[in-house]
Amino acid sequence: MRRFRLLQVDVFTRVPLAGNPVAVILDAGRLRADEMQAIARETNLSETTFVLPPTTAGTDYRVRIFTPRHEVPFAGHPTIGTVAALIASEQLPRPATATRVHQECGVGIVDVTVTPEAGGLSFSIAMPSPAWRAARVSREHCARTLGCAPAALAPLPLEVASTGLPWLVVALDGLATIRMLRPDFALLAEVAEREEATGVTVFCVAADDPGCRLHLRSFAPGAGVPEDPVCGSGNGAVAAYVARHGLLGAGELVYVAEQGAEVARPGRVSVRGRRDERGDWHLEVGGAAVVVVDGWLTLAEPR
Repeated sequence: MRRFRLLQVDVFTRVPLAGNPVAVILDAGRLRADEMQAIARETNLSETTFVLPPTTAGTDYRVRIFTPRHEVPFAGHPTIGTVAALIASEQLPRPATATRVHQECGVGIVDVTVTPEAGGLSFSIAMPSPAWRAARVSREHCARTLGCAPAALAPLPLEVASTGLPWLVVALDGLATIRMLRPDFALLAEVAEREEATGVTVFCVAADDPGCRLHLRSFAPGAGVPEDPVCGSGNGAVAAYVARHGLLGAGELVYVAEQGAEVARPGRVSVRGRRDERGDWHLEVGGAAVVVVDGWLTLAEPR
């Protein structure tokens, strides 16, 4: 039998059983891709990551990331969860000061800053460069997909935004609307596929927590994730959208977003952004993480 160390990490929270869980399989070099996919189906979380030796000079490790249905080149909370698991298992040193970790993944090299704080470690991902494109879906069809009235969509464009993974981003008119959504997941998966997006992330410029500025929900049924509790790449896409349209300022972003209450897994995502002299945005998405499971995965020997 083969045994692999498995840690489950709740991301974007310091409280166990909140935020977004990710399973991390260490020393996964002996696993085939089809076995990785089968393990991701078994964990049935939004993502499962597999830690491998790096192949690029200057990186600390390589990671492959799988949803229950397919592999993705990058995702936010799995990136944070993987770094947290590597530190918890002592495969990376616990930093005494702010330290940068270099992850190799499907989009290239992603830098994660790990900062010790009084309550534990915090993590911040330097997100891949943002990109935007107009969505093709009509406002009426988008509203039907989400289960709300067309008038509930804010008077802002529908766009596909990406900071590593593309999401159809939809601005809504307030908390009451976002709480009461009843998505048609079959329609939503069709729309996301046509838009070549991971799924749909909705947001409003309002929050229950006075320390937060935005409230989000992310839906990705095509990836086997009807609702992702607290989505790093979804928050990155919304940050790119907010930056593009100047919803929280023109040249700099600093805010906290809330997500996950609707699925009883509340979390908080810290977002920072700056615009350089060329007008390009540089975005960071971060938060806390806590290890809740540390054990072993046992598999039969390959035939």
